[in-house]
Amino acid sequence: MPTVLVIDDETTILENIRFNLEMENYNVITASNGEDGLNIFREKINIIDAVITDMRMPKLTGIDVLREVKKLMPEMGVLILTGHGDIENAIQTMKEGAFEYLKKPLNVDQLSIIISKAIEKKNLLLENTNIQKKLLDQNSYLQGLHDSAEKILLNLLPKKLPEMDNVRFSVEYKSSEAVGGDMYDICDIGDYLCFYVFDVSNHGILAAVIAVILKSFLQNIEYNYRQGINKRRFPEIVADLNNEVLINTAENVFATLFLGFLDKKTNVLYYVSAGHVTQYLFNNEKIEPLNSTGTVLGAFEDATYTCSVHQLSPGDKVVLFSDGILEVSNDDIIFGYKNIEKNLMENNSKPIDVITKELLKASAQYGSNDFFDDVTIVGMELIK
Repeated sequence: MPTVLVIDDETTILENIRFNLEMENYNVITASNGEDGLNIFREKINIIDAVITDMRMPKLTGIDVLREVKKLMPEMGVLILTGHGDIENAIQTMKEGAFEYLKKPLNVDQLSIIISKAIEKKNLLLENTNIQKKLLDQNSYLQGLHDSAEKILLNLLPKKLPEMDNVRFSVEYKSSEAVGGDMYDICDIGDYLCFYVFDVSNHGILAAVIAVILKSFLQNIEYNYRQGINKRRFPEIVADLNNEVLINTAENVFATLFLGFLDKKTNVLYYVSAGHVTQYLFNNEKIEPLNSTGTVLGAFEDATYTCSVHQLSPGDKVVLFSDGILEVSNDDIIFGYKNIEKNLMENNSKPIDVITKELLKASAQYGSNDFFDDVTIVGMELIK
């Protein structure tokens, strides 16, 4: 049964409204002045469905009551009772949020209809407020997940690059608002320098979880090589990693990987690319694509991979990157391979740290600094 609070300093009007509303199955609470009415409203705010208040009363007026009720519950429907000389004030109450004003003497049938509409609107507004609160809570929860994912990924990134006499490394990394699944690392594992870039297809907390799985697996491989135990052939490492992704992730979760090993004695580069975008080997004279040597991780059980071998010489450079740089767009035209190749060859005589910076700068300018995905660039240069 809906509850209506009626405030009026005239007992006859109060009792008349009470009688008629109770006949319409309303529960009625009355007050003879604005102060008492507001005290009742504060006490019973959770059960009151509508408020009717007279315009002219001692001490607190109907406008005063309206303003305080709206402060306490903006959704509450307030009806104002007015005399013939109160039209201007009644109009003012409408501007301040009154649901309707009613002229005395009251039309009982009209009163019941208007109260019903006021309660209906109040309930709709409250429902809308609750929905908005739930959305805000959900957004806050999602933002928390987003922030957690970002922290996880940032903590996985290497804090320091290896320092070698004959090899230089350079890294440029830019995370997107969506928190992608880019990851890279460079480490000395004894006879080889191991370096990789991988990119998880998802974003947010799921990407972070998959990144942890991939990173942990690769760290274990690095440890085994440093200890000289359980050394696997490079393609077998990636095949095992593919099965690891299949076992530990949901369907339709994929990752691409470029995994390289540089023999420190012979300068031979071995790499396996699991569906990763084309990377580049270049020097002052030419540029050579380093293409994929197998399918993406997490797509097919027992997938096989091959190893590509390249003899490097002093002055050769390798640039690895994630697909985020390819997909930077300008008027729906992506940055793409041609712009990457052009930029690399324009800067091929410069040190590797300059080359990676110039490549990131060119892609940022092309896309007006708007990256929809993480961008990772890893550069390696053999010193003459």
